[in-house]
Amino acid sequence: MSRTIPKAFVTAAWSKNKVEAEDMARKYCHEIVEKGFIPVCPVLNFSGVFDENDADSDKKRREMSDIMLKSCTCVFVCGNKRNDDVNADVGTAKRAKMGVYELSGVL
Repeated sequence: MSRTIPKAFVTAAWSKNKVEAEDMARKYCHEIVEKGFIPVCPVLNFSGVFDENDADSDKKRREMSDIMLKSCTCVFVCGNKRNDDVNADVGTAKRAKMGVYELSGVL
């Protein structure tokens, strides 16, 4: 039996602490898998890839995150906080007419 599993982009107001952010991301991704989606999470995908202190690297990370987002069928906003990155992800999803869902209270 073959079926297509939809991809869901995972966004949140991630902690500045890399270890905390990745731990949160893994928990959120687990919940999204339980809901029947393949999680696409830049925090985990790009861990250790970009220099966090380089503005050009941050721009590249954001650009690549947008490409990943656009390959998904929906976006899950995780947690109860919002920041500029979350708002940008939601805006991109809405312009692409993608579903935007909230996943709160998981942690």
